[in-house]
Amino acid sequence: MLETSKSGDALSFAHDLARGGTTHIIAAGGDGTIHEVANGILRAQVQGRCTLGLIPVGTGNDFVKVVPGTRTLEQALNTIAHGVERRYDVGHVRWHDEEEYFVNGMGTGIDVEVVRQLGHLPRMPGTLKYLLALLRALFYYKPINLVAQLDGEQIARQVMIIAVGNGVCQGGGFYLAPKASPVDGRLDVCVVDRLNLAGIARVLPQIMRGTQEGDPAVLMRTAQTIAVEATDERPLFFSLDGELRQPAGLRSLHVQILPGALPVLTEEA
Repeated sequence: MLETSKSGDALSFAHDLARGGTTHIIAAGGDGTIHEVANGILRAQVQGRCTLGLIPVGTGNDFVKVVPGTRTLEQALNTIAHGVERRYDVGHVRWHDEEEYFVNGMGTGIDVEVVRQLGHLPRMPGTLKYLLALLRALFYYKPINLVAQLDGEQIARQVMIIAVGNGVCQGGGFYLAPKASPVDGRLDVCVVDRLNLAGIARVLPQIMRGTQEGDPAVLMRTAQTIAVEATDERPLFFSLDGELRQPAGLRSLHVQILPGALPVLTEEA
């Protein structure tokens, strides 16, 4: 067993293990730990010879919601002992000269301020912590002007958030992509327009239930490739599986789905 002490440890451990021929790596933690381990495996370029297993002991535990047999500790241990491998899609993000993978979701907009606020809150249940961070973020966040290309469809608007889901849930209990599947070769996209307080009060409960499709302030799409460009003066910060990324001077992102790129242990069918 390898224990992490700082950010980046899980990625480094997983990369070295995968390159060294390890066939199964178990991530015990939350979405941030899973994010690092998955990136370590994928960056090792071992072409599916290393499988990711999950033990959900983090705060949000969103990715396990779409991996059968991993929702509880008891289920996860049974899946590790008796489960089967299934190949899961992953998202791939490019900016400047860098790249990174995500397994559950990414976002830009108010999501960035929420992640910042999460760092100021004490440990508490995932949904409650995210909700408190969101309420704090609403005081600081100013909607951003973005142009997005979703498989060629152009969307230009001032937004609260653009969330991209490979999994159904982000932030411990916000179903931004309630119809997403990590095995369908597509990413689900939720765009929420700029809202006043009344609009926030209307849309937020819908997102917590996953019923926001059809609301006039919400656009739901699926896509294989997504390009996002900031059209105002602020840099385009974003989050990947809840991990904040703040590249200096960033104006655009390119996102694509990599179908079946990551073997994951799931319960036996």
